[in-house]
Amino acid sequence: MFGTGVPAVGLAVLVVLGFAIATTVNTFAMEAAVLFVPAFLFVFPALVPGFPHLAVNAAVGLALFVELFGYSSSVAAYWYRHQIDFNVAARLLAITVPVAAVARVGSYFVPSNALMLGFGGLLVTLAVVLYEAHEHGPSLVDAVAEKPELSVLAVLDADYEPRTRVLSDTHDAAETPPSDHMGGAADSPSQRGSGDAVVGDGGDPADFHLELPDVLVTVLGGTLAGLVGIAIGELTQAMLTLRRRVPLKLSTGTSALVLHVTIVAALITNLALLRFVPSITGEGFTVPFGVGIFVATGCLFGGQAGAYLNNRLSESTVMRMLIGVYFLVGVFVVVRTLFLGGAAH
Repeated sequence: MFGTGVPAVGLAVLVVLGFAIATTVNTFAMEAAVLFVPAFLFVFPALVPGFPHLAVNAAVGLALFVELFGYSSSVAAYWYRHQIDFNVAARLLAITVPVAAVARVGSYFVPSNALMLGFGGLLVTLAVVLYEAHEHGPSLVDAVAEKPELSVLAVLDADYEPRTRVLSDTHDAAETPPSDHMGGAADSPSQRGSGDAVVGDGGDPADFHLELPDVLVTVLGGTLAGLVGIAIGELTQAMLTLRRRVPLKLSTGTSALVLHVTIVAALITNLALLRFVPSITGEGFTVPFGVGIFVATGCLFGGQAGAYLNNRLSESTVMRMLIGVYFLVGVFVVVRTLFLGGAAH
């Protein structure tokens, strides 16, 4: 129906499944590809009549396409609430966009099972790290930060001014998220001002500069976004909040914009490869974007439902459920790949 090869009942199921998954990921504030990639590979073919069996890269490409709708809405909301620092985002995107594009090309040279094992292993690792930090106090990052010689933390100057509007150089003080402040003096010898700039002119201590640890984290995030479509949001958020001491509300909006634009770059690269360089993909134009439209329709409503639920659950509850979802999905993907042959090739 509608040129998708899926009957009307199947299209209705696509909308319902899109709604359910989008509600889940927005409730727990996780990246959509965490659930959509394994769902497109293993769940949708079983539950939706006529849904094609996809190769891993096709599933990742379709997940990137579906994510585009949800992230566009959320980024617009963050922009409206002055929660995006465009100065910081521009510095990060100058790295993540080309890295994600290259990684998306490189993903076609990586065996499908290796991609899925990396995907599942990354989710399990994230679950363990989050559990240790949430349940057992100081994390590995905190322990390392106690060693001043490692210079793990680089707090922003107290005079740093975020740019929360694209065409304005500074922001009004009233736009700063309530009860938060930017940067500040170091709280301990392990913290220091950001002075060893790698990206930035280094002349103004109140400006935002990327140092080597920031660059490495950003490159890793862009690489993972291009390969399997996840982790860029979590890594960017952690780097800005923990290492640079950017207020949580501002780092959340900024990370959302970085994630959104990086995902768009990976998606455009995927489209270009499928359309113009089928010899690299070995698949031709096989990502079923037609069915993706119906999944995205469910996502539009699921995003609102997830935001509603998220506001009514305690932070502790959301964190525990997030850890559980990461761990269960990661284990499922690893076991499915190792013992049941993985996805289609």
